[in-house]
Amino acid sequence: GRRVGSQGQRGPQIGGAIVQYYSSIASQVPLPTDNDDSRRRAHSALRRRLLQGTWAADLEGRVKAFFPPTTMARFGNLDLSRNIFRTTTTSLSQLYSYPPIVTHPDLDEDGLAAFHSQLSAAGLWPLLAQNQVLTVGLRESLVRVDYLAEGDTGRPQVRLVPSDVVYCEADSNDPDMPNLVIEARIRTLPKRGQVWTWDVLDLRDPTDPKYRVLIPGDELDVDSPEADITEATLGGTFDGDAYPYRVEGLPVLPYVLYHRQRGNQLWHPYAGRELVDSTLQVGALYSLWGYLVRDASHPLRYLSGAKIRGAQERGSGTTARQEVHVDPTAILQLIPDGGGSVQVGLQMAIDSYEIRSAAHGGLQPDDLQRVGGPESGRAIALKREAVREHQRAMLPEFERGDQSTLSLIAALLNTYSGTSYPEGGYRMRYPGLPLTADERRSRLEEAQGEISLGIASLVDVVMAKNPGWTREEAQQHLELVQTERRMFPASAGA
Repeated sequence: GRRVGSQGQRGPQIGGAIVQYYSSIASQVPLPTDNDDSRRRAHSALRRRLLQGTWAADLEGRVKAFFPPTTMARFGNLDLSRNIFRTTTTSLSQLYSYPPIVTHPDLDEDGLAAFHSQLSAAGLWPLLAQNQVLTVGLRESLVRVDYLAEGDTGRPQVRLVPSDVVYCEADSNDPDMPNLVIEARIRTLPKRGQVWTWDVLDLRDPTDPKYRVLIPGDELDVDSPEADITEATLGGTFDGDAYPYRVEGLPVLPYVLYHRQRGNQLWHPYAGRELVDSTLQVGALYSLWGYLVRDASHPLRYLSGAKIRGAQERGSGTTARQEVHVDPTAILQLIPDGGGSVQVGLQMAIDSYEIRSAAHGGLQPDDLQRVGGPESGRAIALKREAVREHQRAMLPEFERGDQSTLSLIAALLNTYSGTSYPEGGYRMRYPGLPLTADERRSRLEEAQGEISLGIASLVDVVMAKNPGWTREEAQQHLELVQTERRMFPASAGA
């Protein structure tokens, strides 16, 4: 297919395989040099590797820093089975469990159905579900919207852009919305093969918008003629009046920046990094635990109610202590000390560390639960109500981003397909994570109790049964139920 560029023109065209994201270190992605932004991208790239399961090299680095080489040499394969960062991130990313319901006051039923078919053709909701994982995990993520021409027709194209492959700038008056985006992409160019390029979308001067493709350089120079390959790759130039991305006539970026939590800056990359660090630490500890299980038959790292045979007295006074030097695989001889039982263990200590790390990563202890029995290895999971509370907190930012995405899609369809969809004002409702049978029963019982006290109505019962419904929707549902009951009365024996 071909992407459509400016009004009445087929382009910009992109040849060959165009997009490839490496999951290795961020320095392999060439972007404008900026020490602070380079550190941001490196940390965000680490988070993405944790989400994508490509963090073996990161765990190896942590293990090398934590254990001496002689100990690490005995480990064999490192343990990647525990990833609390990924588990928590995916558990919290449930806003699109069911596709959001989109409405608009100026679209009738047929118009909404046609618009929904365009969204389905773009695969919007599955992509936005993946985007939420990136946004929650990396704290920010971008969605790029284009129009893909296919013969005499076309469709919207939605593409996810991780925050570690972009460089952005913002106006000081609107510091959390970019007016310049440089995305590092791999393109296949004639006679050059696959090379890194920059997609530069520049609205720093709104009266002279720019869309250019450049060969990366050491410094950012949007106007460098030597680096400019726009015409060769896109089939034309797209600056000024030819700039292809406009909503209600005004130039906009084809990127929507989603924030996990809005603030007065573009990026918040380090928030919740405790969970990132502890995931690597737990991986290192479980690598040690697996080695001990294999070579020592049982883990042993602390004891209660016993003394170690062969311990030697060291120091005197306040520094007096007992020491024993052993290989990690040695089986120690214990001498009971006192009347209690002897206890040893390592795995319980790691499990406790894992739970406390989740709490330090921004979760409340009451949000967490253990699933699975001890014999199968219990894992941390989030309670469904805790997930819903986090979703409610995230909803304003994701709704804001989704509305911008819908406006971009509508504007591109209007420009290149001749439709007349509204380019703003879309309303969203997110069904979210459904209630379990126990949760539904509990909410109904609570609502019925409030009815008996005279502080609630049947409308509240319907809303309790259907999370996300507005009061107006609940009232309309009750009116429909009453009408249908009059039309179809239940039999006396029913």
